[in-house]
Amino acid sequence: MDIAKFIFNMIDVTFDKKQNKRIKLKNAEDVIITKDVLYSASDPKICRLDYYYVPQKKGLYPVMFNIHGGGFMAGDKEYRRALCTWHALNGFFVVNVNYGLCPECNFPTPVLQLAAALNHVNRFAKLLRLDLDKMVVTGDSAGGYYAAMLAALCANEDMQKALKVKTRVKFGAAILNCGLYDLDTVIKRRLLFDLNKKVFDSYIGIDEDAFLGSEYKDLCSPLPFINKDFPPCFLVYADKDIFCGGQTEILTQKLDSLDIYYESYHSVSMLRNHCFSLEWTSREAKDANALIEKFLDKFKRSNLPPHMSEATEIIRECEKDGSDEPQKPTSPKRARA
Repeated sequence: MDIAKFIFNMIDVTFDKKQNKRIKLKNAEDVIITKDVLYSASDPKICRLDYYYVPQKKGLYPVMFNIHGGGFMAGDKEYRRALCTWHALNGFFVVNVNYGLCPECNFPTPVLQLAAALNHVNRFAKLLRLDLDKMVVTGDSAGGYYAAMLAALCANEDMQKALKVKTRVKFGAAILNCGLYDLDTVIKRRLLFDLNKKVFDSYIGIDEDAFLGSEYKDLCSPLPFINKDFPPCFLVYADKDIFCGGQTEILTQKLDSLDIYYESYHSVSMLRNHCFSLEWTSREAKDANALIEKFLDKFKRSNLPPHMSEATEIIRECEKDGSDEPQKPTSPKRARA
């Protein structure tokens, strides 16, 4: 097995107990789980998703579209059981998705598969009583990359045309956890075992020199396609991230330039590193997840502004009448752990 794939496989296997089996979520037994629903006949073995939800007698469910991480070459939806249960207990209908892993599946296949999963959600929204006006995309690590790609894809018709895919789904918010957003900077870093180059070559399917002249050079990063219609975000990242250091800072510069609303939380300790919020029990993980929960509560109540400038105006009005909604946006500098 390739050293990079071995490392990412071991991360999920090692942390599975801590992230899932040891976590005791109150009323978890109320969550209904439907596993391995086929969302595309293009690859019946891979194209499967799970539903997590707490039954309600009336009304529509807000939707959480979750994408697992794993360095593009490892991972499985099964490793996000506790996360999906948590979101379901907070009122979401959770769609937990699998996608093709590299090197067997190269770009753009996983992105197209995830777009097909989105179209599946759209197709069965009425049957499942889903509120597609209240839909959130979330992902961690490689899943954070794919979540950003899908959020950009849904908001940018030029990107849909370039990838020859169509979706009518629009996300109202995104939660991006320690993702990769600018692959140009990724290939310039040098990590232990040359992990970033191995992952990049495996995901793109060609070496760096060939990539520079390929048709996909300007398509495989979400950053160039993020426009003013990109959804409001909550960003989780680690200052000393050993895999994705500096990536969220690059993303926030883009969001700032477009006035897109975002909140964020980041850890500063080396011990609270890549995707630390999935630990659940550390102080930093609890703080990050508490802020995510507040962000999502504002989203469900339609109190989440799309732009920073609009948030400023709303906050001024709230201060005038004594209201505490919405909370002031949390900047990367103010949200230190």
